[in-house]
Amino acid sequence: MVGKVIKSKFDSDATLNGIFSGKVYPYLAAQGASAPYAVYETYRVDPSSTKDADSHLDEVSVRLTVVATTYSVCQDAVEGVRSAFPRMSGTVAGVNVQSCAFDDLRDIYSDSDEFYGVQVDLTFRIVRE
Repeated sequence: MVGKVIKSKFDSDATLNGIFSGKVYPYLAAQGASAPYAVYETYRVDPSSTKDADSHLDEVSVRLTVVATTYSVCQDAVEGVRSAFPRMSGTVAGVNVQSCAFDDLRDIYSDSDEFYGVQVDLTFRIVRE
């Protein structure tokens, strides 16, 4: 579900679409994808179950990795992500998002590919109907 939210935001946000032109992928970039691009993965789901019912609220932890040929593009992308996602709420691409929080950030670099990257951890609170 959260993948729909991420893809929708990357397509509709002027800054993110301007940088990535829709190149955002789940788990692994498309073969031959040219930088810049973004990859996201869900690494934890914490349901809020009760004794009487299944979870109606999930906390979904997502790692978003932005990749570019220059560090400055990565930094612009991170600023775009931090503007578009944290504190968002509402229905996005049919998914009811109660909130989104910025959790962590770390720089990465690939010597073999000569790409810069930044990993951003976000936590979405998704209301399940």
